[in-house]
Amino acid sequence: MAVAPESPLTKIPQRNKLHHRRHQILLCFGTCGILLAIFIVLLTIGLTVYKVKEPIMTMNSITLENLAANSNSAASSSLNMSVIADVSVKNPNAVSYRYGSSMTSVYYHEILVGQAEALPGVALARRTVRMNVTVDLMISELTRDSQFVQDLVTGDVRLNTSTQVGGKVKVFGMVQHHVDVVMNCSLTVHVSNLSLRNQSCSQHVWL
Repeated sequence: MAVAPESPLTKIPQRNKLHHRRHQILLCFGTCGILLAIFIVLLTIGLTVYKVKEPIMTMNSITLENLAANSNSAASSSLNMSVIADVSVKNPNAVSYRYGSSMTSVYYHEILVGQAEALPGVALARRTVRMNVTVDLMISELTRDSQFVQDLVTGDVRLNTSTQVGGKVKVFGMVQHHVDVVMNCSLTVHVSNLSLRNQSCSQHVWL
């Protein structure tokens, strides 16, 4: 039995299907190409303009107040002294730097003698914020070191301070980078007039 030849009309739907499928494939590749190009552009911007830079912490000044000293160790418990640290944090990034509560600690011969927190805040893009922290020293901790009374008599007391600030930089509102900054300072207090000498500071940053 002879088979009738396929009509040319039956080939038209098949050709249309192939053309439609080819069009979908090209559209899919085109969309993927556009998305890839956008991703590359955003990645380039993120690695250049929005690359996370180290905040710069500066110890503008350290002052002391309310110091009353007596060379008699029995009276040393009546001592009262506060350390006021004026700290600024410069944000060099193109996005805001949101930081939590900062902590300032004061040490005498590696003994913690005072600690205070500053409120959290936001350092806007390429702006500088200042934080004033007052630390009341724990005299009971100071008097545990016999060297402290001798330092009062000689007129020079050496202290160390450490200020820690931890925060986040958010790029494109999605990608977060943790940025922690620590400023360590050493200084010598001249007891007679509360002046500071030999002050030096160093900064450490963790990205």
